Amino acid sequence: MPGSLLEVKNLRIHYSTDEGVVRALNGASITIEEGKTLGLVGETGAGKSTLARGILRLVPDPPGKIIDGEILFEGRDLLALSEEEMMKVRGRDISMIFQDPMTSLNPVLTVGDQILEVIETHHREMAREEAKKKA
Repeated sequence: MPGSLLEVKNLRIHYSTDEGVVRALNGASITIEEGKTLGLVGETGAGKSTLARGILRLVPDPPGKIIDGEILFEGRDLLALSEEEMMKVRGRDISMIFQDPMTSLNPVLTVGDQILEVIETHHREMAREEAKKKA
């Protein structure tokens, strides 16, 4: 029987603004089992992107902050990892395609070069020629 690939438990993320605190996530919990897919649907401003950024620990701090909760990936607590360890998880194990195309791809570089950069960054053991073939 497959186990949990990703467990998010009671995740709370807040943003501090001039007008006060925005409680973007208040106790979000999801579980994704190995081999399963989860689709996340909701209205604009419901917290879908904030949840994804929280999982990847890409909440801009400031103004955002993960206030509480657990994020377990393959049993590892992502909130306890150093930034260096988390960078190894991002792109290799967990990835996100951002909604805004202007922040997703650099129009000055070829798409192939940008994909190559990701492969080289997250698969350092791979030879450059092999990475080029994958890109």
